[in-house]
Amino acid sequence: MKKLSQIGTAACLLAFSALSLPAQAFYIPPTAESLAASKLVHIQIKAKQGDADAQFLLGLMYLSGRFVSQDTEAGLTWVTLAAAQNHIKAQQTVADLAFEGKLFPRDLALAEKWYLSMAEQGDKWAHFRLGFIYSAGGDGVVRNCGKAMGQFNAAGDAISLGNVAWILATCPEAEYRDGSRAISMSLKLLEKNQNDPTVLDNLAAGYAEIGDFNAAIDTQKKAIDALKHNPEIARSDEFIFRLKQYQNNQAYREIIPLM
Repeated sequence: MKKLSQIGTAACLLAFSALSLPAQAFYIPPTAESLAASKLVHIQIKAKQGDADAQFLLGLMYLSGRFVSQDTEAGLTWVTLAAAQNHIKAQQTVADLAFEGKLFPRDLALAEKWYLSMAEQGDKWAHFRLGFIYSAGGDGVVRNCGKAMGQFNAAGDAISLGNVAWILATCPEAEYRDGSRAISMSLKLLEKNQNDPTVLDNLAAGYAEIGDFNAAIDTQKKAIDALKHNPEIARSDEFIFRLKQYQNNQAYREIIPLM
């Protein structure tokens, strides 16, 4: 009996020991879903506390529908709150969405607001986009070739400078046109690539602006030939249309369209 009693006592001790084991002995690894939910809650708390990075991240989640149900309005609200705290990535997100008009209708005034804020911080992309906004106008923004050229010049890359040359040659308002400057700028840009169809097109427009239609015709023909080696630029109809205008001794006028 004593032996059985000892066995019973030992069993009880073992059972008690099992119940007394530390909690980590029964630890269950969290699932990906639970981790994501925990991170989301953390981001939401930080965003409500005014953290700009968290507001931007939460806004992106709502805009994309990642980890939350997609909600464009909520996403834009959170990203805008971050933008108001000078979060430059948030400013670009709001500006780009307003400019492109994919998730919500295009709003150039809203895009202008945030691109201007970015431009004050020296952002080249903002200057580039503002160039298109001012060259086209609309949605409460007044078209202005002078402002457009100023922004493209501030961007400073070859494409932007090509746009300046184009405006100098084709702007509907005579006060902003300067065919000689358009020619000078285009010739300089051609030094890097003599067969760039876009720059040749700009140069031809400059010649037409100063009334040298023979040079405009010859240059436009070169631009059309150059297009054959640049199939990604599907603008042959436009180039041919301008050639016909030059052949009729007519300069070309255009408002640069939004991309």
